[in-house]
Parts: sequence; structure tokens; C-alpha cells
Amino acid sequence: MKIFTKRVSQRISGVLVLFITFFASCSKKNPDVIVNGQAKIKVVNAVQTDVKQDVFVDKQKMTTNSLAFGETSEYVKIPSGNRTLSYIDTNNLNTDASLNFTPSITYSTFLVADRNGNREILNYEDNLSNADIATAKFRVINLTPFFNTGINVSIQTGSPFVNALLFKEASNYFNLEAGAAIRYNVVGSGSIKTIAATELIPGKIYSIWFSGLTASTLEAHLIVDN
Repeated sequence: MKIFTKRVSQRISGVLVLFITFFASCSKKNPDVIVNGQAKIKVVNAVQTDVKQDVFVDKQKMTTNSLAFGETSEYVKIPSGNRTLSYIDTNNLNTDASLNFTPSITYSTFLVADRNGNREILNYEDNLSNADIATAKFRVINLTPFFNTGINVSIQTGSPFVNALLFKEASNYFNLEAGAAIRYNVVGSGSIKTIAATELIPGKIYSIWFSGLTASTLEAHLIVDN
């Protein structure tokens, strides 16, 4: 009786091992298997208006305080996958977008408007890796629709390293040596603006986005990502 029980137990164990192995193999090959996890996002109000915005993810409020123009939230963890993001202003005007978030990735999400005031949500993946503490790391994003020629960006008096950046476009990331300033202007305009070197700290990562209605009112907004 003991021998019979032992053999049955061994057979059951063998079947379980085969089942688990088969299931794991199928899961790896099945593209429909959902990978659960969390992403992180920060949200920004980039619409040049006095109306403040609350932000919701899947109808759950994520902002502690309403965001005025130019204001940014802290990073917030959200479930990865497809999510509905909503900006709702104090006049109850909703702007919604269905966005897909990858686990363990960080994002910057902006509310923007075109020349006619039509609102849209834009989502950009952040790169928070920084191997060089001697330089600042940054990218630039054009979020003003009023310049058909785009925006040039250069280091101090050098040639543009970002040339004619258009509305909604984001550059690659660049490393900036300590003590260097950034200059920017609307293409074709002599109105050149400067981000002082003292505002760009080595070891920090920046998202720099632009607003403005005219070349003279072009403005750079700095967000520290780390």
C-alpha cells in the first residue's frame, strides 16, 4: 500500500511539472499575455491661459492641486497599459486621450492647444539615465503653434544644434558642459533668448519646453526630471 501511494504521488508530481512547463512555454509565446506593472508620469499645463486644470487617470484624480499655465505635477505612479487621461478645467471643459504606458517607464504629459484653441494631450517618454555628473542633460520640446519656421536652439554662440524644431516636436537628449548657456530663437528672428548657465546644474536632467505668441514673447520653461 505504501509502495502504491508513493508511485501515485510520483506520477502526480510528474504531471504537475509537465503542466507548469507547458503553461510557462505557452505564456512566453502568447502575444496576448498582459504584462502588469507600473509606469510613472508627470503632467503639465502648457495652454497659455489663466484656466487651471485638474488631471484624472481612469477617472481617478491624480493632481493634488489644480495646475495653472506652466505648472507641473510631481511624478505619480500609475498602472501600466492603456489608460484614459483627462484634463478638466475649472469651467468643466474636458480634454481626454487614451494613452499606452509601458511598465517601469517614465513619461511627461502635456496639455497643449493649437492656434484655434483646440486642445490636445501629448505624451513623451523620459530618459532618466545619467552617467555623467559633470554635465547637465536636457532635451527641448516646442509646444507653441505660432511659429511656422520653428525654433532654433544652440549652445551660447554656436551653430544651432536643434534646427527648426516644429510644434509638438521633441529633440534628442544632449549633455551640456558646466558653465555653458543655451540660446534659442524663432527661426528668422533676431530676438535671441538665453537660459543662463547657472540655471543648468550638472548631474540634473531637464525637459525644456517653449511657449509664446510672438518671437519677442518666446519663453523657455525648465522642468527638472530627476
